[in-house]
Amino acid sequence: MKRNEQMTAALLVAALAAFGCSKTDKTSQTETQSQHTGQATPVSITNDTTGDKGLNTTATKIVGPVSFADGEAAYKAGNFSEATKLFQQYTGQKPLNVWGHFMLGLSASKSGDLAKAETAFEEALRIDPDHIKSLVNLSRLLIEQRRFDDALGKLEHAGDIDPTSAEVYRLLGRTYAAQGRIDDSIEAYREAIALNNNDAWSMNNLGLIFLERGCFNDALPLLAKAVELRKDTATFHNNLGMALEHTGRFAAAASEYKGAINADPDFEKAKRNLARVEAVKVDSEEPFNLEETAKGFIEQPQIPVPDTNASR
Repeated sequence: MKRNEQMTAALLVAALAAFGCSKTDKTSQTETQSQHTGQATPVSITNDTTGDKGLNTTATKIVGPVSFADGEAAYKAGNFSEATKLFQQYTGQKPLNVWGHFMLGLSASKSGDLAKAETAFEEALRIDPDHIKSLVNLSRLLIEQRRFDDALGKLEHAGDIDPTSAEVYRLLGRTYAAQGRIDDSIEAYREAIALNNNDAWSMNNLGLIFLERGCFNDALPLLAKAVELRKDTATFHNNLGMALEHTGRFAAAASEYKGAINADPDFEKAKRNLARVEAVKVDSEEPFNLEETAKGFIEQPQIPVPDTNASR
């Protein structure tokens, strides 16, 4: 895939390359989540499934021909099943409209009909092989089905079309990680963050890779920055709590686990993590300041990349 040499954010890339491994970090049993695969364990990469849920289930009654606006209105209202029906009818009326097939794919994906979604995205790409939104969303669908080789081909094509897309690099990072290509995953996440220094999911996922390699202190700035950017994301609080717990900051870890539960009251893993750290009694611990730690995301000098050959 082509490299984006002109758009590199040198300061961020240098800073990300800076994170290394500290051998003095404390360890404990914790449960994590990220944007990679769908499970949550101390040493495996997990998934960001951020699909919207339907909010309004009232069907839209359309008499006669369906317009693109009809389907779009149902989609925006969260009526994904209804939007699927409307865009199915619309694409029958306008079979060469690539956006109709794209929206059919998006609606079907949101409503859980993955087979129909894949067919729709593929049809959009038959009409326009360079339709990047269809490439990206089809790749998401393939990643969710663990068809990583298929997803990789779509993403590499998307990257050739738009080498400045942070989203493409983030999805590449997920795919490489799922394939066990950790060096490539780290590089892809760095590219994503260099292209978009507000890409909190790439920061979270890269930080989690560092955690998996035992580089707990070096994961902290990335995870702190992710929380600073998205304080409403339970996963980010939970992963930052894990990094804090591993470095012996149990009170701060408890605070982050509570933040995760506040953001998602049904987050059982964060509840278990909180119960564990609250049972730990310590006389004192190193203080933690979120904003100051997040600054380390761009202020760290040259430190080696963590050892990605370590056993997992």
